[in-house]
Amino acid sequence: MKQDAPNTAGLTLRLATHVAALANAMPSAEDTEAMRRLFLDGFIVSLWGITRPAVRQISEWSRRFAGTGPSMVLGADWTADPSVAALVHGTAGHAYELDDTHDVTTSHPGCVIIPAALAVGAQTGASQADLFRAAIAGYEAMALIGGCAGGLETVHRGFHPTSVFGSFGAATAAVALRAYARGQEVTPDMLLQAWGHALSQACGSMQFSAEPTGGEVKRVHAGLGARNGVLAADFAELSAVTAPLQAAEGAYGVAGLFGGPLQAVEPGEKQIHVISLKPYSCCRLFHSTIDALREVTDDFTVPTDSIAEILIQGPRLVAEQHMTRAESTMTAQYSCPYIVAATLAYGPTRYDAYGEEFLDDPRILSLVAKVRFQVDAEIEREYYPRQFASRVTMRLADGGTRSALVVDSVGTARKPLSVEQIIAKGEGLAHLGRFPSGGALAAALWDDASDARRLAEVLNGTPAA
Repeated sequence: MKQDAPNTAGLTLRLATHVAALANAMPSAEDTEAMRRLFLDGFIVSLWGITRPAVRQISEWSRRFAGTGPSMVLGADWTADPSVAALVHGTAGHAYELDDTHDVTTSHPGCVIIPAALAVGAQTGASQADLFRAAIAGYEAMALIGGCAGGLETVHRGFHPTSVFGSFGAATAAVALRAYARGQEVTPDMLLQAWGHALSQACGSMQFSAEPTGGEVKRVHAGLGARNGVLAADFAELSAVTAPLQAAEGAYGVAGLFGGPLQAVEPGEKQIHVISLKPYSCCRLFHSTIDALREVTDDFTVPTDSIAEILIQGPRLVAEQHMTRAESTMTAQYSCPYIVAATLAYGPTRYDAYGEEFLDDPRILSLVAKVRFQVDAEIEREYYPRQFASRVTMRLADGGTRSALVVDSVGTARKPLSVEQIIAKGEGLAHLGRFPSGGALAAALWDDASDARRLAEVLNGTPAA
């Protein structure tokens, strides 16, 4: 059994006390602006997700729960219990590999926390301010509890951090919203109880990354995290259904079960201000690779037939889980050779290049054969997991070479996307169905009068009254 790291006694209670205080405080102007951007990004990403066949089937599956609650189901014309709505929305939010990222824990908070908060907020009639402060607390809890276990360590153990840590974030947001509806403050004890239930519901195997097909279940991991968080908050209110109180430092807590040596994390800057947004529709590990490709090809102007070899260097995680042949959309968005090749063939923002119809594309496959990966222990030691650095070295047919190291990719907190760039992520949705525009979503989110129910209506394309 692992020995606890120094200063970890009572860690769960300390984190719960911190998160409760955050949940009870009204957001600052800076916090509110950050949440508007995160919700805008999350909404656009989930609309891309609902275009995927697997998500449409999950949405249709939820029809059996129609009328069980007031929360709108994404992609459907019925409402259901918040846990069901959160499951569908969360699955959509993670379905297109465009969702936000907490780099240190290698997890995707928005696709878990925003769906849970919106579903519960629609049930409780939460104001936008309450919705935002509950989500702020959710991001904080997910990041700090995830930090106790370690994101990369969790992945190496074979578990998906988004699902494992996400249950805690979603539970936190749900607990807060239910407390607000009762006119109560959030207490550490409320969170401890909910986190105890979240611990027992944490799930998500990384086996999807080891097989060339069968990976669509990865999308559902976020939906399960969102649903489990809502259920954890519900069960925490059942006095006879007790739960453990040491979800972080316990021998069989989140680190002991899922991660590496227990880390004594300390709150600092609010976690919502260190979130990365994705401009590219692939695993976040490779966004620095894409930016490095942009550098070595002079903004993708180098003819692809002049490229002899592309060497990518980065952490061992890529060698372990990201060299799988692309035989599905999921594996394409996770495959280092395919991501590099698709980017060079069609540019970095052709989201459809990861679709099934492109998997046998000769332009992409000819470049896949030229991609090599090499573990770089120095890059891993110096940057990971706080920064997803990558080096690209390209050898040309004429014998010349070009190389670039990118540490902070576009979309990180150090190189943030503008509101206009976030809205632009939704531009390709118009030809895929009847969806609200990014501008319409932004107008609702930047309107202080919008409450959770109205935001859910706008997201689902309900016309304004």
